[in-house]
Amino acid sequence: MRITLTKMFFCFVCCIWGFSVAGQDAHFTQQYANRLYLNPAFSGLGRSWSVAVAHRNQWPSLNGSFVTNQISGDYRFDGTKSAIGLVLQQDKAGIGGLQKLQAALAYAYHTGLTDNLAFSAGLQTTVSSLRVNYDNLVFGDQLSDFGQTALTSAEALHFEPSSYLSFAVGGLLYNNQFWVGLNASHLNQPSFGFTETTKLPLRFVANAGYKFLLPTGLRQKNAEFSVSPAVNFTHQQNSSSTDFALYTIYAPLSLGIIYKGVPITGGAEQDQSLGVITGIALDRLRIGFSHDIGLKGFGRQAGGANEISLVFEQLDFGNLFGGRHAPKINHNIVCPAF
Repeated sequence: MRITLTKMFFCFVCCIWGFSVAGQDAHFTQQYANRLYLNPAFSGLGRSWSVAVAHRNQWPSLNGSFVTNQISGDYRFDGTKSAIGLVLQQDKAGIGGLQKLQAALAYAYHTGLTDNLAFSAGLQTTVSSLRVNYDNLVFGDQLSDFGQTALTSAEALHFEPSSYLSFAVGGLLYNNQFWVGLNASHLNQPSFGFTETTKLPLRFVANAGYKFLLPTGLRQKNAEFSVSPAVNFTHQQNSSSTDFALYTIYAPLSLGIIYKGVPITGGAEQDQSLGVITGIALDRLRIGFSHDIGLKGFGRQAGGANEISLVFEQLDFGNLFGGRHAPKINHNIVCPAF
C-alpha cells in the first residue's frame, strides 16, 4: 500500500509540474534576455559573444516554489556566417523533489537576403534528464508521535532518472526596424517519464516586433530612445497562449510591460498575468529584473513570479544595413534587450 501511495504521489507531482511549465518547457518573462532558449536562430546576432545567467522563481507564495536556473552563451565565428549557442538549465518543481536538467547545443547560419533584409536559421539538439530528489521528502514511517523524523525511510525509492533527446529548428527574418521568428521544438516527440512514459508534444513559438526610433536629445555614441511593440504566440498540443509586450529604451535604461495569456487564444479561463520588466545596460553588462502579477487563474493565488537576468556581451554596432558597399552579412538585430 505504501509503495502504491508513493507512486500516486509522484504521478501527481509530475502532472502539476507539467501543467505549470506548459508541457515541461519554462516560459520566461524576460524573453529576449533568454533569447537562445526562445529560438536557436538568435545565436550570434547583435554581438560577437555573450554569456547570460537567469533565475526565475514562479509562484513564490507556495510552500516550495517552482524555480528555473539557466546559463547560456553564444559565439559568432568572425568573418563567417556561422555561430554556436549553448544553454544549460535546471528546473525544480516545488517541494516534491522533481528536477529537470537539460543541455542544448545550437548552430546558427546568418545570411543577407537584400541590402536591408537578413535571415538567420538555427538548429538545436537538447539532452534532458528527469530525476526525483528524495532529500526534501518525508514519508510516514519517518514521523513519530512527537513530530520527530528518522533519517531514512523504508519506502522503495526506485525511480531511476529518465533521459531523452529532442531536436528543434528556428528561423528569424529581420532588418533594422522589425523582426519575425518561428521556432519548432521537440520535432522527434521524445518519450519521457518514470514508471509510465508519455510523448512530449511538438511546441511552436512565433514572435514578432517592430522598433520605433525616437529623437534622443543625447550626444553619446549609440545612444537610443525607442519604443518596440512585440507579440509572442506559443502552441503546444491543446494549449495556446498569446503575449503582448511593449518595450521602451532610453539608454542606458530599459522598461517593458508584458501581458501574458491574452484571452484571444486558449480561452478566457487560462492563466493571465502582467509582467513588469526593468533593466540597465552598463558597457558590456546588462542587468534585468521582472515581476509577474497574477491577474487570473492559479497564478493569482500563488504569487506570480520573479525573474533576474545578467548578460555579459561583446556588442557589434558596425555596419547596420549600410547599403551596397557594406558587408553582405549583417549580424545586428533590433529586438529588445530583455
